[in-house]
Amino acid sequence: MITLYLVRHGETDGNVKRWYQGATDIPLNARGREQAEALGRYFQDFPFQAIYSSPLSRAKETAEIVARPHGLTVRTYEALREIDFGAWEGHTYEEIRELWPGEIEAFYRSDGMMKARGGESFCDVAQRTVEQIHRLMEHHADGDKVLIASHGAAIRCMLFGLLGLELSRIWCFQQYNTAFNVVEYYGERSVATLINCTNHLVGTSGCQTNWTNTNRL
Repeated sequence: MITLYLVRHGETDGNVKRWYQGATDIPLNARGREQAEALGRYFQDFPFQAIYSSPLSRAKETAEIVARPHGLTVRTYEALREIDFGAWEGHTYEEIRELWPGEIEAFYRSDGMMKARGGESFCDVAQRTVEQIHRLMEHHADGDKVLIASHGAAIRCMLFGLLGLELSRIWCFQQYNTAFNVVEYYGERSVATLINCTNHLVGTSGCQTNWTNTNRL
């Protein structure tokens, strides 16, 4: 059994503005870096064998902060990046509803196969992320601990893909900034033991206490 730690990136200005960030490369803001530093302190004594990341800077910087005390080099993979929201990126939920009436509502009601305008579907993301995880795990042994830094929708897709859940229910799991999820990986099957944990943020100014479907990814 390999233990996977799936970590969402810290806060960005795009999160604050409630944008659909998607494939757009937006860096951490000051609060996001504080959240990542808190996560790094929490994980400083964890014996990770490897830390992988999306290449987008908000995830990569989060991973690098966590990796620092371990002396590990963060390796990035394109397949771990966030969902591509296409034309919706840089817009809020309300703006998208006004610009393209009915589209985003249908997207969230779908079975995971509907693509964002000019972008990807949840099914697309689940396939590429889970395939990448399987490829990476081929290089790890029983007992290894591996951290993957990624994004809100991508991590939901990883979880649903690894656990064999229906993508139509993808939004039933919350993912706060720098939340981590723990999955026991057995190859053909996986077991989630912790979802959306932010214990490292308790008592800090980076603590997030609520989430809405407009706190975009």
